[in-house]
Amino acid sequence: RAASRRRALSLARGALPSPSFWRHPGVQCLGSRARDDGYRASGSTRTYATGRQIDPPTVELHQKYHDETIEYTAKNIEWVQSKAYGIDAALQQEEQAAIWHAARRRLQRWPQLDDRDMHKVLLGRSPQRFCASSHGEDLGDPRQNVFVVSLPRRPTRLRHALQQLNAQKVSATVVDAVDGDAILCKEDLARHSIAALPGYCGHKNHNIELTTGEVGCFMSHFTIWHHMVENQIPAALILEDDFDFQQDFGQRLGEYLEEARGEDWNLMFVGRSPMEADWRRVSEHVVEPGYTLWTVGYILRLDAAQALLDAKVETQLAPLDDFFTLAMGRGRDQVYNDKALEWLPYIPQVIRPLALTPPLVMPYVGSLFLSDTAMLRKGTRYVKDLPDTVSIEKPP
Repeated sequence: RAASRRRALSLARGALPSPSFWRHPGVQCLGSRARDDGYRASGSTRTYATGRQIDPPTVELHQKYHDETIEYTAKNIEWVQSKAYGIDAALQQEEQAAIWHAARRRLQRWPQLDDRDMHKVLLGRSPQRFCASSHGEDLGDPRQNVFVVSLPRRPTRLRHALQQLNAQKVSATVVDAVDGDAILCKEDLARHSIAALPGYCGHKNHNIELTTGEVGCFMSHFTIWHHMVENQIPAALILEDDFDFQQDFGQRLGEYLEEARGEDWNLMFVGRSPMEADWRRVSEHVVEPGYTLWTVGYILRLDAAQALLDAKVETQLAPLDDFFTLAMGRGRDQVYNDKALEWLPYIPQVIRPLALTPPLVMPYVGSLFLSDTAMLRKGTRYVKDLPDTVSIEKPP
């Protein structure tokens, strides 16, 4: 068993040519920063020598996720080692082909969302609201505007998402994600004016070129921002389909939004992986975050969606969590991202962030192996290596 755990840890850390696996646990960076910055206990929080804080429940939640992920890897060591996670076992070969052709058509419709791309799941009260206050909209209550981004070729993740929604009686709209595997050539991106920010080649903690999976992720979230602006949706809770709701999610979300009353924010991280200590504590369960990874769950307000569209962020993009963090004005110290100062001139600082602590959403254990952004698969492709155009459309 000890040998299996060592192999699991080695495989997890070696899944990407950089420590990208640790983009999920986050706690490893927290631990190293704690030692380097003079992290010390102080009442109900832990405090950096700089005066910044992060509370133990957030660290403990990430530690639990990290430990369970290692156990999961050990139990599924052959599956992981062979990278069999590249294809969802729930799909037959003919289904995979049909889904891929549908993904090509989905790509061509971008950034529009129509009825083919959205699937309502009505499980909660109607009308849905999370805040007890009648002024919940002013607090950022997403109400019925809960969106779950889901790749049709990953039914295993969607099944888990539906179970989570049902358990907490949360109604949502499942949005068919833009599939990076449907991006065949550079012309597919140029048609929509999509491009990486100049000179993008990753950074020291994510040292890989931009992948089609990362582009597909960014485009998927963008479609919801676009939908918000088109329909003047005041606030939306955007979830990726690997989310795990924490206990009493709905009630706690409403209570924590109430705690942020009076704060001028336009993005609230409901789930996150902090790479540095929080900048400011707002209340017992709300903080102003530092460098933050994961887009597993966040509330976006309309002004942020409008600002992102107005800035044409799709023309100079980076992986979404890094992009959000720099749009928050973080990363200037270059401790986590040594390329931050090179990227900042191309990323509009339009995000005013807050975060819930501890997170109310975490990825479910094992989900990272079904992720196009966390893992390299046998079919992973880099945007820079795509052909300029293709004459025959077929799955890569």
